[in-house]
Amino acid sequence: MIKQKQRQIKQITSLGWWNLYFIIKIFLYIKGNIDFHSIENFSFLAFLLFPIHHSFLRVIRQAIAFPLALLLLYYDAYLPPLSQLWDNILQLSQFDIHYLYSLLKRIISIELLLSVFTLSVFYYLTKRYIRVTVITFSLLIFISTPLKNLLLDNDDFLPQVYTLNHTVSETSIQKTTPTLLINDTSLNLLKNDFFSSQATKRIPIESTKVNAPFDILILSVCSLAWNDLQMTELSSHPIFNSFDIVFDNFNSATSYSGPALIRLLRANCGQKTHKNLFENAPSNECYLFKNLQEIGFSENVFLNHDGIYDSFINKLEDNGKLGRSSIKMTQLPPYLKSFDGSNIFRDKDVLDLWWSKRNANEDSNIIALYNTISLHDGNRIINNAKLNDIKNYQLRLKNLLDDLYQFFEQLSLSKRKLVVFFIPEHGANLKGDQFQISGMRELPSPAIVHIPVGVKILGYQQDKKPPIHIDFPSSYLAIAKLLSNLIDNNLYQSPSIDLNLLINKLPNTPIVAQNASTTMMKVQDRFYISLDDNTWIEYPSQN
Repeated sequence: MIKQKQRQIKQITSLGWWNLYFIIKIFLYIKGNIDFHSIENFSFLAFLLFPIHHSFLRVIRQAIAFPLALLLLYYDAYLPPLSQLWDNILQLSQFDIHYLYSLLKRIISIELLLSVFTLSVFYYLTKRYIRVTVITFSLLIFISTPLKNLLLDNDDFLPQVYTLNHTVSETSIQKTTPTLLINDTSLNLLKNDFFSSQATKRIPIESTKVNAPFDILILSVCSLAWNDLQMTELSSHPIFNSFDIVFDNFNSATSYSGPALIRLLRANCGQKTHKNLFENAPSNECYLFKNLQEIGFSENVFLNHDGIYDSFINKLEDNGKLGRSSIKMTQLPPYLKSFDGSNIFRDKDVLDLWWSKRNANEDSNIIALYNTISLHDGNRIINNAKLNDIKNYQLRLKNLLDDLYQFFEQLSLSKRKLVVFFIPEHGANLKGDQFQISGMRELPSPAIVHIPVGVKILGYQQDKKPPIHIDFPSSYLAIAKLLSNLIDNNLYQSPSIDLNLLINKLPNTPIVAQNASTTMMKVQDRFYISLDDNTWIEYPSQN
């Protein structure tokens, strides 16, 4: 009778197999894969340990505990709010089975499965001899106290001290000196000051008419960052040395295609919040293509895909005042199968088709936008689908860069006056990090938003020189200013072009990036991220 009573008391006051849930979370937290919200986790712990003597009520508690445990694990993970997940369910439903399987393999890795298996066996073997609940409770207390920082030897958790100087310069977010503690309040203040400052910025195109006949071609490339080039060992591809100007520290300001292109199409005005992108711009002078059309440029839009997924082309029309694609690709052979099963066409084929139509067009000035999704995660080369994810991306990237390099050579031979802007939308996150698996872009991490931007000027005689590198923080305002300089100085009216006139007074823009509910910001060479628009954590170094 006494032993039976003792077993009942132990059953009531023990976590049982819930110990394994918390042990796994502690393991993931120490590895840096998840956060740990003390109040919420200890509240769940109290819910599990609250003494209930009636067996039926204990069953009810277990039924309630399972969904709560999943929600709490999601909350501890570095993921956007659930509301954003529900918003993306429709997009997820459009992924083909091959891409879903690829994502599943990345999420549930062999290492994770072996870790869970080892911890489960360890718990099963030790639970008979020791009070695992006491150990679990002690570990949870340990990781909830500042003492863990010293014992885990993790300086990422130590407070950083900087000054908040709101008046010194555009790069005040980066150029600060020690005096004030960095915390949620100070980072929110910096963020708000940044967007307030950006709201007043304009790069007008003041010419009433473009005086020299030339074209502008913008190559908008999905899923390419400096980090991806390093991962694939293609950062030394000759195309980057063929540019006249290279932006080494360009910020895409987002990790998604639609918002990135809307920001580009509104380049004449300062950086807006993510929410403001889907509202009317404060002025028509914010719309880059509309401004260029008003001074004599005719618009061309073409893509190597159908633009249907996530209402891509509709969003650009509504929020960037962009026209519809002017090229039909019905006679081109498909090159890739997209992550949603649709066809994607080879970049060189589409560019050649546009070029033939351009040469038959009598308009003296064209502003053209080409969007390619050849590098998007989940795409598969037709008849070559057995490559792993990294090798697949590497081959697609090499093909893209080779195609563009050959196209540049073709343009050079034509002698047509043309300025080409190479502007990726965002990175592919090929490497992944502690917060996001490879290919995931919910968080606008430093590796995703740091993109290679190049400018090539064709149609004039000049000895080839190494590209001019712009190394200060910049974003879309710099593109608008460079275009404004090009037009205002009528550079094509001279036999040679002075590149210094093009890069004159290019604006600095501090590194701030956003998705729907996430903000990333660089402060004094460290990156901080907010998942709820209020509280901040430091983004781990990716070196």
